[in-house]
Amino acid sequence: MRKLKYGLMEADTMKINVNMLVDIFRESMKNIFGFLSNVFDFTGIYIIFAHWMLPLLAIIIFFRCTSTLFKGRNENNIWGYLGMMDGSRVPIRHWENSIGRSKLSDIVIPLVFVSRNHGVLAFDGKDWSIYDIGSKGGIKVNGNKIEQQEKVKYGDVISLGGAEVVLFVDEAKIERQIQKEKKVAASSSNMSTGVTFIMIILFQIISCTQMYLSGRDALNKIIPFTFFIFIIVELLYYFIIRLFSRKHFELELLVYFLCGINLLVVSSYNPNALFKQLAAIFIGMIAYTLMLIFLQDLRAARKLKYVLAAAGLIFLILNLTIGETRYGAQNWINLGFVTFQPLEFVKISFVIAGAATLDRLLTTKNLTAFILYSGACIGVLILIRDLGTAVIFFGAFLVIAFMRSGDLRTIALICSGAAIGAMAVIYLMPYIASRFAAWGKAWENVDSTGYQQTRTMIAAASGGLLGVGGGNGYLVNIPAADTDLVFGLICEEWGLLIAIITVLSIVCLGVFVALLTDKCRSAFYCISACGAASIFLIQVALNVFGSLDIFPLTGVTLPFVSNGGSSMISSWGLLAFIKSADERIRPGKTNYKNKKVGI
Repeated sequence: MRKLKYGLMEADTMKINVNMLVDIFRESMKNIFGFLSNVFDFTGIYIIFAHWMLPLLAIIIFFRCTSTLFKGRNENNIWGYLGMMDGSRVPIRHWENSIGRSKLSDIVIPLVFVSRNHGVLAFDGKDWSIYDIGSKGGIKVNGNKIEQQEKVKYGDVISLGGAEVVLFVDEAKIERQIQKEKKVAASSSNMSTGVTFIMIILFQIISCTQMYLSGRDALNKIIPFTFFIFIIVELLYYFIIRLFSRKHFELELLVYFLCGINLLVVSSYNPNALFKQLAAIFIGMIAYTLMLIFLQDLRAARKLKYVLAAAGLIFLILNLTIGETRYGAQNWINLGFVTFQPLEFVKISFVIAGAATLDRLLTTKNLTAFILYSGACIGVLILIRDLGTAVIFFGAFLVIAFMRSGDLRTIALICSGAAIGAMAVIYLMPYIASRFAAWGKAWENVDSTGYQQTRTMIAAASGGLLGVGGGNGYLVNIPAADTDLVFGLICEEWGLLIAIITVLSIVCLGVFVALLTDKCRSAFYCISACGAASIFLIQVALNVFGSLDIFPLTGVTLPFVSNGGSSMISSWGLLAFIKSADERIRPGKTNYKNKKVGI
């Protein structure tokens, strides 16, 4: 008993000693941190660290994404051959191949009895077909004249106004090409995007923390929670895609970076809108994924063009009839529980309608139909006084129309008519005329028509290369700083370096598409990607140069960056057109051996 008693006493004594040591340690650490806090300003040190670290990370992220994005580009695929009358073979490099005497044709037959634009040899994912696009000499398949189109197979003789060609496929060469594509896709997909992704997450964590430490109001507690949810969803999406698909991820990484910048802009301008913007990003990611799946089937995409074109016109009519006017343009619809800009979704309809109409059969009828549809869209936009979106649609129309026609005279005629119409609009609509009257005279009207631009330029200049820090800017007090003037806001708070990287990330999408134009297997993918990229590039030019008074201020958002749910969802949707055009993501999709001809 005595030993037990002494043992318990010793245990109690040891427990007391441990508790005393813990208390002493806590007090010591508190005193040390208190002393260090008095000597060092940890918040200030972290902000200085963030000032230098964030631009460096942004530059590294950009160059890592672009370097892998432009690597591993496949050579032009050869899906078959046309045997010519002189015994030569002409390679078939696309899913839609224009045939004619014109030098702009994919397959040129320089014979006088062949029309300039004679026919189109097209693959729809299952069968090859030859289309007559209004030729004078007509088209025959195995001696039988076709009315408009006819399916063709290996060994068929196709007569183009008397010029006979034979369709055949070098199966062994196509098999080697498919195996080569698979190896390229496998090796490229093994390029580590993980390090770049970690850098993007690190950039978001550092910038979010810096924004939180600005401590301007109690709402800053929302900021870290929003970024935490965003990073979790980023990680889940990344690993799910990498698990079930070997497709490349550089485009998505660039957009992750841009969406992070978007959340920083919203955090600074209106933290209350963070959850709404976060929801828009998630909806955009879902829409992007669904569109990628949908765009894999060319036949379904072409059939749906009428539905989407009609939906676009309905949106425009709703805007015209029940739309609310904000910032001078009648481009909002208020449903009570949500407000949105339907014009953003019309961009997607416009691109797919134009691409599906002109990809195979570039006839006068099809081009006229697209011109009328484009004219209806632009006309409604002018009526609701949305000049910026009208310019975007017109620019996209020119790109889509020129992609297949290559007819500079037609394009010049359209531009001349548009110029006359634009002058009439400026003359008849004082609101739009006032925008042009103020153009280039911002400093002469500092407190009136040039108020926003002058404040934007002052704020951008004050930010310097590294910025004044998130949440510490002045431009957030100016209307539309998070949308039309977002470039100036980024310059002021995050610095010119990050602002330039942000803009170059979007421009990079256009450069990527330019490299794809001669490698796309289908004209549909090529035209739709070019249409989407042109919308992005026009928006960048109007937003950035408009806020700096180089262009008129038209109220156009910066894709993926400006605050706005409709704009974010639309941007993700347009990105799907660009992604679907990447020839690296679908090597050897169809087993050509079962069909004699293949992709």
